[in-house]
Amino acid sequence: MRSLGHRAVALPAACLLAGGLLAGCAAAPRQKPLRTTAVDTGTTSMEAVRRQLEGSWTLVSLTAFDAAGAPKALQATGRLTYDAYGNLELSASLADPAAAGPGAGALAMKGRAVVDTSGKRLVMADVMGQGAVDTLPATLTPDKVRYYAFEGGTLSLETRDGTRVLTRTVWKKAQ
Repeated sequence: MRSLGHRAVALPAACLLAGGLLAGCAAAPRQKPLRTTAVDTGTTSMEAVRRQLEGSWTLVSLTAFDAAGAPKALQATGRLTYDAYGNLELSASLADPAAAGPGAGALAMKGRAVVDTSGKRLVMADVMGQGAVDTLPATLTPDKVRYYAFEGGTLSLETRDGTRVLTRTVWKKAQ
């Protein structure tokens, strides 16, 4: 009977102690919020470019340029998808792979596209590809920076060697 008495006193005492400790905890944040500035959403801001890129795009044209800068239109089909988190997925195939050079034919890759608004560039990171990406012509490899331009309802992406354009793809937003 004696041990029952200790339990009868110990349990309420423990509850009161726990309640007192919990009541002493602060319910408010421990520090003031940081002062920040609003996100720039102007037409040339990173946020605006990401919003323009977001969605699915269908390939309209693919042009390769030779060493003299002469353009050569290549028949191709493709789909590009960019999501709100910067993930880019691209799949494309050429109607005549031999026309583009050895290793060309089909390309399937996905990775993150980092937007550089000052240089109007998309820099690919964490790229994974299907097939032998290393057999692609140097002008189409995923490590190439893509220079972007929005013209009306189209997106133009170029790979360059210095100032010389190597390839240009034109994409139209899929409906």
